[in-house]
Formats: sequence, C-alpha cells, structure tokens
Amino acid sequence: MATYYDLLGVEPGASAEEIQRCYRLLALRHHPDVAPDADQSMMAAINGAWSVLSDPSRRRAYDAGLGRPEPVARPAAPTGGPSPDWRPLEDDEGDLDPEDLSDEPYTPTERRPSDMLVMTPVLLVVGAVALFFFSIMSGSNALRTFSMLLVPLAGVGFVMAPLFVMLRSKSRSGE
Repeated sequence: MATYYDLLGVEPGASAEEIQRCYRLLALRHHPDVAPDADQSMMAAINGAWSVLSDPSRRRAYDAGLGRPEPVARPAAPTGGPSPDWRPLEDDEGDLDPEDLSDEPYTPTERRPSDMLVMTPVLLVVGAVALFFFSIMSGSNALRTFSMLLVPLAGVGFVMAPLFVMLRSKSRSGE
C-alpha cells in the first residue's frame, strides 16, 4: 500500500518545504487545467496527501497510524549560501582568457539613416494620439478620421519595419 509520502515522492522525514515543493510539481503535472488528459483521481490523491502532510498535527496523527515514530525533520538548507552539493565549475579551455581581450573601446558599426526606420511606427502611434486629441479639441471630424487611419498603418509598420531592417543588415553582411 502506497503511503502519502510515496505518493508525493518524499521521505517520511522530509521538511515542510520539500513536501510543498514536491506537491506543487506533481500538481503542475496532474492538474486538469494544465494537463486536460491527466487522471483526475491522481490529482485527488495528491490533494489528499497534501492536505494531511501540510498540516503538522494531521501529519503526526498519520505517522502514528502508520506506526512510525515522529519523524525528525531535516534542517532546511541555509539561505544566502551555496547548497551542500555545490561545487565550482572546472576550468575549461573554451573560456575567455583576459589576456586575449582587446583594450580598444567598442566602436559600433556604421549606421545608415534607413536603420532608423524601426522608429517610424512608434512615431506614427504618437502622431495618431496627438492628432486625435487635437481633433477633439478643435472638433474636426476629418482630423479624427485621419488619426484613426494612422493606427492600422502603424500596426503594419510594427511588423514590416523590423523585417526590412533585418533584410538590409543581412544584405550588408553579404550572407
């Protein structure tokens, strides 16, 4: 017969934090909202185990019913420091060597005015909003209509401008 500990995949002496972590992991795997084809009886069993093991008094009663002595909880890992199984990375030959780095300042590649094309949709949206408020203040239906037409144009620009700039940069690099 599987115990609640077996169901959640923890040891009887597990801390409350370990039990909660395992419960959440199993709930993510078996919850019907996350996995529609999951077995609902499994989720009900996981919830039942959690309801008993998350409450210290119910957990003591459950352990007594199993004939186990009261488990001694392991102390939680200290916060702020490395875990007990932490070890530093071994030196790799593929790492950067500080001697190989240049002392020259970074100089960006030359930019063309056409590279600023990505800003056009943003300017169109700002212009449409400003024009819309001006049309409200002036009472002009023609300006209001024009500002409404700028919004879908800006939407098309948000899609097309980055594609255009990527194509131009690809053609510049010769790929």
